[in-house]
Amino acid sequence: MTTLTEVPLAPLLDRLFDEADAAEPKTDAAFADLSDEERARLMRSKTGYRELYGRLRNVPLPVSRETGALLYMLTRSAKARTIVEFGTSFGISTLHLAAALRDNGGGRLITSEFEPSKAARARKNLEAGGVIDLVEIREGDALKTLSVDLPDAIDLVLLDGAKSLYPKS
Repeated sequence: MTTLTEVPLAPLLDRLFDEADAAEPKTDAAFADLSDEERARLMRSKTGYRELYGRLRNVPLPVSRETGALLYMLTRSAKARTIVEFGTSFGISTLHLAAALRDNGGGRLITSEFEPSKAARARKNLEAGGVIDLVEIREGDALKTLSVDLPDAIDLVLLDGAKSLYPKS
């Protein structure tokens, strides 16, 4: 057994994944007023991410169940103690990472969320999952919130937000 498969985390994750599946039509509705070209431009824009995430403020942007399990396994196998996450949304990926930290004996997860309502929701989910003590949620633009006061050593980084800002390879 692991923290990930025990109460309270396992039923919480099941509920959150079910809610995310049910919310998929809301994602399309958030862009209903845009043409396909406008939507594509917004998704690629290095400056439009604020509008993009504003449109998605009430929509969960979860990792899949498989990706959550992978994040848990990577964290455990790396014996990570310090994690930085860019983009928490409602906290599904954060819950997986924090569960792994708990099973690794503790640690610290610093995450950032652009939308205050999502940060509040993530905080409630982390409290319900019993892992809030391992997590620091920084509200606001990660370009600012994650540019200061990070630990000297970081074991794992999850980049999962504003993908248009990532350097092109």
